[in-house]
Amino acid sequence: MIKKTMTAVFLGCVLATTATSQNNWAQFRGPGSLGVVEDPSLPDTWSTTENVAWKTDIPGTGWSSPTVWGDNIFVTSVVSSVEGEKPKKGLYFGGERKPATDVHQWMVYCLDYKSGKSAGNRK
Repeated sequence: MIKKTMTAVFLGCVLATTATSQNNWAQFRGPGSLGVVEDPSLPDTWSTTENVAWKTDIPGTGWSSPTVWGDNIFVTSVVSSVEGEKPKKGLYFGGERKPATDVHQWMVYCLDYKSGKSAGNRK
């Protein structure tokens, strides 16, 4: 019974997401996974100071695509208990890298779309 209930809840969420996602950036690289938005009001160029509404420091390291839902922006990060290996150019294939032994916290941060202020986070 629990399995059927969870399946029904999951399907309901999928259908609700599909119906309302047209106005949101709800998946990797946005609508259609294209990484493009057709909005003539958006700037063509920006820098660290030009066409920037706000900036917010996010603890940890992350390379995921942010998602936008309503007035919330969700970003993910991993926070390590020790300073880890710095990112470097190139591919990470090959080599003798030992698995990490430190503690990691996998985080989801929720930011207010208009201000960039934290609207909460979850571990």
